[in-house]
Amino acid sequence: MFRLVLIFSFFSATVSWAQDYRVSRPPNIITENRIEYISIVTRAEMELGKLPKHPKITWLGYSSIRLPNDAYGNMQTDNRISFIATSPGLIDFPPVPIVLENKEFFIRIGEIKVTGNTTSKTDTRLEVLWNGSPEIPKQVHLGEAVEVQFIELVENKNNRFRGSSYFSQPSNRVEGAQWHQYLRYSGRKPVPSDYFYTYSQGGFFSRYGSPENYSEMAQEIDGVDYNLRAYKARLYFTKIGKSTGHLSATLGTSRIRSRHRTHVIPFEIEVLPIPPIPNNQAIDSGLVGDWEFQIDYRPLQPAASRPFIIDISITGQGNPNLRNEFDFSSEGFPSVESDLYPKVGSNYDFWEADFTQTLLPTGKVGTLPAISLASFDTVDDKWRFHKITPTLNLPGTSDITALMTPRNDAGNITTRPVLLNLPVATFGAFALAPLLPFLFGLAKKRLDSRDPEQKKRERTLKRLIISFKSGKGTAEEIDNELLPILRHKLHLPSGSTVREIASALDDHELAKILEVHAEVSFSGQEKPFDFIALGRELTKISLLLLITMTSLKGSTLDEANQAFNEANFTKAISIYDHLIEESPNRASLHYNLAQAHLSTNDPSRARASCHTALLLNPLDQEARALMSDIRERQGDLTV
Repeated sequence: MFRLVLIFSFFSATVSWAQDYRVSRPPNIITENRIEYISIVTRAEMELGKLPKHPKITWLGYSSIRLPNDAYGNMQTDNRISFIATSPGLIDFPPVPIVLENKEFFIRIGEIKVTGNTTSKTDTRLEVLWNGSPEIPKQVHLGEAVEVQFIELVENKNNRFRGSSYFSQPSNRVEGAQWHQYLRYSGRKPVPSDYFYTYSQGGFFSRYGSPENYSEMAQEIDGVDYNLRAYKARLYFTKIGKSTGHLSATLGTSRIRSRHRTHVIPFEIEVLPIPPIPNNQAIDSGLVGDWEFQIDYRPLQPAASRPFIIDISITGQGNPNLRNEFDFSSEGFPSVESDLYPKVGSNYDFWEADFTQTLLPTGKVGTLPAISLASFDTVDDKWRFHKITPTLNLPGTSDITALMTPRNDAGNITTRPVLLNLPVATFGAFALAPLLPFLFGLAKKRLDSRDPEQKKRERTLKRLIISFKSGKGTAEEIDNELLPILRHKLHLPSGSTVREIASALDDHELAKILEVHAEVSFSGQEKPFDFIALGRELTKISLLLLITMTSLKGSTLDEANQAFNEANFTKAISIYDHLIEESPNRASLHYNLAQAHLSTNDPSRARASCHTALLLNPLDQEARALMSDIRERQGDLTV
């Protein structure tokens, strides 16, 4: 008999879990703007599918909490989906997709009746500050951290602090971003409160202790007594494009549920890619945000076969998981050991770590190039460069890169005596010399006309000008046809934004029109756009000029030298190359290009450019000294 009871009990338990989950649905009658939950208790790990859109439902959040094992020792997890109904009436609840052990299910709720919320809209308030400002940021960069401060206000109607006010746990939903987790406990899944913290009662939050999640106080605002709760969170943006979501909190003047109201603040933020590093000599740390590096190296002058140690203390407020692996080794200075020692976990408000690397100079290369790290500062939206070591030389060697300055004068064009090397039969061709410019120009024009992509762009641009001037243009024509033409001719990457294209244009009026288009597109609202003005501006720029413009707008030797002096060697090299294409027989341009390549630790290209400069002017003493330094850096010590 006892065995029969055990078998029956086991069979009953098996039937109750036949679907691998239990669902606790919301009540048949709920109240608008008041949080409700769908609870799904599962034995296995559950994944939530994409929640369907519904005009009367706002999905707020999703949490998964481990429950004690059931009576039969089976693991249980409570998966909660929170939502609010936004208007009264009858709702045909959409099916909720879930995945259990690679099997898809749909949770069907059925019809739910929604009644109006009779609580006052002014008794409770939710205010949010984004990096200290009430304005939601329009744009951020990939990996950027935004500090989100929540301030919840509940009117104190009973003159008692905390006694009657109700504050729920926050329920937030984000896409294209993730919350920083401040609290971690071994063996436990994160719960919503782990992603929030505030300052301790006794002072500022200590990163070496456990933070309090919330602080509460009584405060009078505009003559009204409020019970106030404040806490903060940090949001990392992880995907390029649009990041959307909601911040919400349920507040009430009483703990009675009928006095509660859920406040929801939606947001939409454009996430931009991080621009390329303007100085390719720097090592990309991968870190985004506010970071500081304290550097020490020893000995002050490296020596062959003696360890050279670099120590860095890293402190910052951002996502440390974005950090790239540091490696400061170079030719002739191999790495023999490197270690990272985090002082605190990645969940702390400020992250700290020590990094050390040991290089062992071989003595074959006499110079260790200057080392710098780059991090992207999201406050000023620009790259910051952190100097690790200056250019260091082994004993008995020297380096002139620290004293290098580009020449401000391009110099005279050098004419080589090439005629002496030509066969005699070719001299008859010189009778045609006066016609050569015309013939070359004609040949170039014919060759250009054979470029089908070029002709296609010309036809597309002509058609767009006609369409815009007639006032019948569309935003899709700008995005899908005009912007690719401008990116191609400005030599910009395919993913360049409208604002980046506008900043690269010489025509300020056209740039302003494109910026207006970007603002209209980002807002998502129907706003009038002046296509006729766009057509006029495109007409002002003749087709020939538009088709032949380059990103080196107004590129001059002064601009190249300014980029060099600002350590923006990538830009300097680009302009020097462009100037050399226009005038290849100027020795000073090749000399400047050699210095720029050497400054980016590219001695091979530097040697080639310096060699060309010496061919054009063999008596150039500065170029000869530079060539000597390049050869020394490459370990070529032969005479």
